[in-house]
Amino acid sequence: MLRNCVNRVCIKQSAIDGVGLIDANYGNFAFRRHYHLEYHIGLIMGGTQRYHCKGSQHHASPGQLVIMPPDLIHDGQGVDNQGYATKVFTLSHQWLANSLGEITGQNELGFTQHLVDDPQLYRGLSHAHHLLTDAKQPALAHDCLPIEMIEQLVSRHGSMTPKRTATLGKRDLSEIRDYMLAHLDQPIRLADLCQLCELTETALTRTFKATTGLPPYAWLTRLRLEKAMEWLRTGRCVTSVAQLVGFYDQAHFSRIFKQQFGLTPGQVCGAHSGIRPSDCI
Repeated sequence: MLRNCVNRVCIKQSAIDGVGLIDANYGNFAFRRHYHLEYHIGLIMGGTQRYHCKGSQHHASPGQLVIMPPDLIHDGQGVDNQGYATKVFTLSHQWLANSLGEITGQNELGFTQHLVDDPQLYRGLSHAHHLLTDAKQPALAHDCLPIEMIEQLVSRHGSMTPKRTATLGKRDLSEIRDYMLAHLDQPIRLADLCQLCELTETALTRTFKATTGLPPYAWLTRLRLEKAMEWLRTGRCVTSVAQLVGFYDQAHFSRIFKQQFGLTPGQVCGAHSGIRPSDCI
């Protein structure tokens, strides 16, 4: 039980491109409804996390895994303000495709459940997280163990389905995401999306929220912040990242970023920085 614990968050890029690491105690911090561009594999280390996902509320306790695929809307916070501790792997589509190509092929990777009890896998993933955090560990172990553990995760709890796309008018969601990514540093208006999808403003707004779970402006804001996090982990400076994702008021960028992630952009540990989780706030 983590009573009255402070918020302590370390987010960093591991030595493996496409694999990020989060080591955090969330005391009174509550995640708003959001999604990720990457797969998030979370290990609950202490306390209890309460989260709402797929229309139901769930509680994750120490020893359990919480698996959040890309685009799945969810929130998260501790129970009764007692806080919880977690270690998380963030896995990019590209890393998974390169590492598990023979398994995934042209299929879409999903999971049979998002809250998993698997003590052996939990211990293996905990060890892999510790190993990737410690730069003194052998390089080959760094490279191999995450692949080995993720293969076990996918073989035990994964599911493969043909790739499918959600359509909005004349476009699918991936095309809309690509358009937004190509214009992240520019104002994107509802009229631009309506023209792209050949829908009226009312139809687009209604269909977009029904499809993604968020209204267009909230979904775009999260997309900007997800890309900001990705670039900050590679070591880019805060000012340039803020401009790249369309925030020209850096104070506003820092405030929104902290509301979403629990730390400021400047506290994100850059790639191969050698910063330990205890060095982050």
